[in-house]
Amino acid sequence: MLSRQRSKRQKLMYNRLVLLACAITVMIGIYIVRLGWLQLLFVHSKVGDGVHTVLQRTVIQRARGVVLDDGRGSIVDRAGRPYTGQVVKALVLFPVNKNAIRTDAVRSMALWLHESEQEVRRRWEELVEPYIWPNEKDKKLPFELSTEQAERIGLSDWEGIRVLPYTVRYPLRQHTPQWVGAIADMTDTSSNEYFKKSGNNADSSIVGVSGLERTFEPLLKGLGATTVVHYTDASQLPLHGLDVRLRRPDNPYYPLRLITTTDQTIEAAIEQVLDRHHIEKGSVVVLDAATRDVVAMVSRPAADPYHIEPEKAAWNNRATKALPPGSVYKLFIAAAAMEAGLTQLNERFSCDGHYGKYGLACWLPEGHGTLTLREALAESCNEVFAELGERLTGHQLLNYAKTMGLSGLVGMVSDDEMGHRSLRHFEAEEESRIFPDDVQPGNVSGGERAQSGIGQRNVRLTPLAAANFVVTLLQNGNFGSPRLIQEVQYATGMPIVRFPVQVKKERVMKLETARNVMKMMVDVVQYGTGQSLKQTSWNVAGKSGTAQAEAYGTANVHTWFIGYGPIEKPKYAVSVVSEDDQSGTSHKATEVFRAVMDVLAAQPPHK
Repeated sequence: MLSRQRSKRQKLMYNRLVLLACAITVMIGIYIVRLGWLQLLFVHSKVGDGVHTVLQRTVIQRARGVVLDDGRGSIVDRAGRPYTGQVVKALVLFPVNKNAIRTDAVRSMALWLHESEQEVRRRWEELVEPYIWPNEKDKKLPFELSTEQAERIGLSDWEGIRVLPYTVRYPLRQHTPQWVGAIADMTDTSSNEYFKKSGNNADSSIVGVSGLERTFEPLLKGLGATTVVHYTDASQLPLHGLDVRLRRPDNPYYPLRLITTTDQTIEAAIEQVLDRHHIEKGSVVVLDAATRDVVAMVSRPAADPYHIEPEKAAWNNRATKALPPGSVYKLFIAAAAMEAGLTQLNERFSCDGHYGKYGLACWLPEGHGTLTLREALAESCNEVFAELGERLTGHQLLNYAKTMGLSGLVGMVSDDEMGHRSLRHFEAEEESRIFPDDVQPGNVSGGERAQSGIGQRNVRLTPLAAANFVVTLLQNGNFGSPRLIQEVQYATGMPIVRFPVQVKKERVMKLETARNVMKMMVDVVQYGTGQSLKQTSWNVAGKSGTAQAEAYGTANVHTWFIGYGPIEKPKYAVSVVSEDDQSGTSHKATEVFRAVMDVLAAQPPHK
């Protein structure tokens, strides 16, 4: 009897275990089916905006962030002042539950941002990802918080608001020199989308498109962007201890920094000079007479790197554009003729105002009478230099132009010893020339050589090359290349490579020739066409020029002045060009040259 009851209980328990096992098996089966559906089918269904699938939204939420710093290297002047990469305090809002938005926070922000409380609240409530509040005047820039505003946020207990460091790429905006260049995002960006990048390698779509940003791209390209990521629960409430995280590359040596040779304070003062003299198109180049370093290079019209308009001339660095030089070219013609033994300083010429052939005439209708070569340069006599142009053969003109840096490129090209062998300091520098490339120098006619002697016809010269030629004279006839980047540093300040100066790369003219040309430049100011410069803060020397902007008979001209100062111990070589001036108006380039020299004379010694 007892054994039968025991057997019955065991059978009942066994049946129950079987039922439980079946139930568990069914439940596991249901979970497996559910999991399979989620993994294989549901993830590919459209949700939310009806555009993205669940899988795509998961990836987007995991990868999308707000970029605070694109990770590119910086460009600074010789004193460390940034042309690129200035950190500001940005106002960043994060998605939070509507009930977590504080009224006092909205009121304060509305006051700072000059927006209505309704607009601030609306934008905040609609957020689905972090949002950098943009500048009201330019949506590509963040609103910059003052120190007081940042402290107010820091002391508050407001949810969903942070003060975060944002790197403004171009803090000088429209005052950024064109030689710095610009970057572009290869993805389509607009409005606040400018701050959004997809993926951890958010900087991969950022490339340099002009200036140093382009030519030094291999060194400026960073290891990755610094992004801010926000974590919330299903109710969009922040997960404390995890709600805001910064992601950045973990390498203390990057990004790199380019140290230029320029001085921002001098460039800013020159910009003011150009404003006062209403220079709408042109350039100023200032080279250190001892090193050939570019101290300042200012180009007009100005350009804002945040608003790239390639079709407009503002993006061209006018200091590296080849233009008809006019009478400043007579300095070269005098040097070439003396080097060839075809003239000397005291040779006497006769000018009656009419050259007698090729339709050439002197700018002084009655002529200069009898004068020496030295006097001819001081008075800028066209007849004398047209004659010297004819005396020189086409081969002589071309060869001297090449050796003295007035044909071809002059800007420095560097090797960083890390595999980058063609780092151009002057992106898009045009070639100076005396004849077109397709013209054989032996076939150049006397008329073309005569017109070349006064800097017309096919002659083209960049303001950079003109200033560099002056330094060659000051260096007693030794040629070299101007330098714009002096050093590349790690983020720690430790140097990677230094590009040496090229003051005396090679001798291109005799010492006597260089000194004779410098004497004539002094005469221009003391006794000739440049006497208006006698009142400059320093004693200066130089040569003016005027050239037709397009072709003979047009109303517009380019005015030039190139020179150096002070005479007693030269510190700077300067070239000034004012383009497309109306013929018959004041010689703007001479006026600007004087003002620039006054600026330079007022500068404290550079350490």
